[in-house]
Amino acid sequence: MKTSNLLLLITSLISFIIILINGEIILSLMPLFFVFSWLITRFIKNGNLFFTKGIFILFGFIRLVLIPLVIAISGDKKIDNLPLGFMYFNQGVLLIIFEYLVGAILLVVLSKIFKDTIKSRKEFKLAGSRFFYYIFIIFVIIAFVSIPSVRETVSFLIIKTDASGRGEEATAGINVLLRLFLQLSLMLLFIISSYRSYQKYKVNPSFIYLILPLIFGIINVGLIVGERRSIQIYTLVGVLVIISLLFKYHSKKVNIVILSVGAFILISMTLYKELYVFNFSSYTDALNSSNVNNVKFIDSLQSYFYGPHNVAASIAYLNYYDGSLRQLIFDYTRSIFGINMLVDKSQLLTSQLFNQIIYGNKQLTGHLISSAGYGYIYFGPLLFPIVLFTNLLMASTLEYLIRKNNCLDLIFIGTYLFMRVSFTMFGHTIPILTTGTMVLIVFSAIILISIFVKKILRLVMIDYDKTIYEK
Repeated sequence: MKTSNLLLLITSLISFIIILINGEIILSLMPLFFVFSWLITRFIKNGNLFFTKGIFILFGFIRLVLIPLVIAISGDKKIDNLPLGFMYFNQGVLLIIFEYLVGAILLVVLSKIFKDTIKSRKEFKLAGSRFFYYIFIIFVIIAFVSIPSVRETVSFLIIKTDASGRGEEATAGINVLLRLFLQLSLMLLFIISSYRSYQKYKVNPSFIYLILPLIFGIINVGLIVGERRSIQIYTLVGVLVIISLLFKYHSKKVNIVILSVGAFILISMTLYKELYVFNFSSYTDALNSSNVNNVKFIDSLQSYFYGPHNVAASIAYLNYYDGSLRQLIFDYTRSIFGINMLVDKSQLLTSQLFNQIIYGNKQLTGHLISSAGYGYIYFGPLLFPIVLFTNLLMASTLEYLIRKNNCLDLIFIGTYLFMRVSFTMFGHTIPILTTGTMVLIVFSAIILISIFVKKILRLVMIDYDKTIYEK
């Protein structure tokens, strides 16, 4: 047995015993069911869903082993800023363990579907035209420099702060599109530089050919759009994947540097959010304030990894609103890029209604809804794992397609989308669709145009060569 697997089992056993000693019988079921579910995933024999399975186990370990353990040790079950649903805490526990067990079984089923042997990739290429990509990059950079409203919403390495308070979440549609174009243009710069370096690296595997990909990789990871740390993680993983695929002998050194930069950025963004740095003139002032002592570690764990109280709050949602088919359809149509332009935006999403119950009319964002909670609201106590199944299906499909592809631009974007889905595997599907469909449609449009241009250029070059030959 691998050391990592042995550690999982030992930690789960310790967690189970400690929770039981503290008299939390229902809570003690969580590490127990984690082990049962983990044993089920051992039946997955092919490696096509290696990362989907790994993330499922990792987040499951945090959710079903670590969170119950710290709750039992501290005696703190409640998320302080979530005054909703605590009475359903035990029901939340039961939903989590049942969903995870069903999820493990579904993952085994998906591994049987995506079972085709995938050949090892020996060569890599670009799907699109470098010429078109260069034109697109230049256009985006000019637009970025020329439009102050876009520049002001973007930071590099560390989020700017001036004690003026938190920035607005809502941004004009054109600015959102330009920021998305900026992200794509930087990704393409990294991909093109990596591809050109890779062509030289194949002939002479020297570290010098990794310098340019390293620089553009750091620029990609360092670009901060808004306050969402998850975007940094998606980009970081995309960069690491490309480096690892292309530069076999030196990838570890470069990846350590990029990971270090990524860790610094994520820590600074966490401080910005948890210590309310936006209310201070500098990060030092925020660290010196009393806010450091007010950070609730257990609350954050439950909130971000969908602990029992988080799920319990979704059960309580039904005391205020019905889980109607009309609301469900609205949620999905409102979340799909393109279709959402035709939907009435005056109506609130389920997540907004959920936060409205908590905060009143002060804010409509804040707390997340889990896959179990959302499923319980709309599909009831038996069919609620449907939401998790949807997430697992999307993650499995993306990983399988990425493994079959040898086009670097498609691999990077596929990895970005895969991380978007898998990183919120135990969250409800609506936010995944909101970001995912926008990225998929916008990025795909640029790449498809680029592929078309590439074909046109090839035809032109063939005709040109024929003309020269005839002369």
